[in-house]
Amino acid sequence: MRRLGLRRRQDGTTHIRPGGALVLCALVWVLCGATTLQAFWLLGADGWRFAVLPAVVSAVIWVVLWAPRVIVREDLIEVRNVLVTHLLPMGAIAHPRLGAMLRFDLVPAAHEETTAVVTAWNAPGVGRDRPRDRLSRSDPRSAHGSPTARENWAERLRRDQLTSPSHVAVAAWERWTAQDAQTRGRAGPAAEGLRPGETDAPSAERRLNRFTLGLLTACVLAVLVRGLI
Repeated sequence: MRRLGLRRRQDGTTHIRPGGALVLCALVWVLCGATTLQAFWLLGADGWRFAVLPAVVSAVIWVVLWAPRVIVREDLIEVRNVLVTHLLPMGAIAHPRLGAMLRFDLVPAAHEETTAVVTAWNAPGVGRDRPRDRLSRSDPRSAHGSPTARENWAERLRRDQLTSPSHVAVAAWERWTAQDAQTRGRAGPAAEGLRPGETDAPSAERRLNRFTLGLLTACVLAVLVRGLI
């Protein structure tokens, strides 16, 4: 299930979404489609009144669960949230954090004291320990039979991070950082000379999801028209 939302495209990009969200989208769309077909089958053209709500629900599910994702490219990570998309060049990311959610700490711009954080709210995080597992690990009798019983919290967290689909984004940033360090090393000290307060890090961009906003507006208007007619 966790790997269901991890898709590598032919153009070299990797799309990350929760596998459970994709399954939920499919179930809702099947149910809404069956309801719409039944309405038109029984009522003919007048069935549009009963087809509006399933269509709105399908659109909202697409906006909330299907469209948001993280797209990993060789030198850029695109974080598509519901209303805003963040374009994060690898050089603009100070550190990715993979916990309950996937977050990116950005490199502060010149003369900025605070660090901006971009959260990919629809990207899968690490799993939580089940109470039964925590109790079994804390039981001294289980320490002799299972190697995983002796894992501490940090080891379990690292293992969960490596198995999370979102670790693809973290690994891509780590590879880019290593390659960038090698490039700077070969270029010599002159390539790193910057004036105080300057930075050669590219800036992150954010843009509104206009199609999403238009779709939500159309849903609101459809509901209003249905109520008035």
